[in-house]
Amino acid sequence: MRDIDAIIQELQASYPEISAERLNVLHPGADDDGVWFFRHSQSNLEIQLESSTGNAPFLVENSGSGDRFYASNVQQAVAMVVAGFVVPGSAA
Repeated sequence: MRDIDAIIQELQASYPEISAERLNVLHPGADDDGVWFFRHSQSNLEIQLESSTGNAPFLVENSGSGDRFYASNVQQAVAMVVAGFVVPGSAA
């Protein structure tokens, strides 16, 4: 299992209102499709995780900020996605 699959699985189990979608590219195999978008049903924000292999480290970006961060493992990526949405009941 790739890290991104574990991240999506953890988010879906703990925060079902967060959805994940992989970037659809025009030229599969030639274009980098290692980008996943996370959306929360109660937010207009979008959190992006990027990794060409689907494994850590991930570049983490938030549509509400110009900041860029790196998540070095699954747990850190999950925490950054949740914190990006400021999900009630989370440690963020």
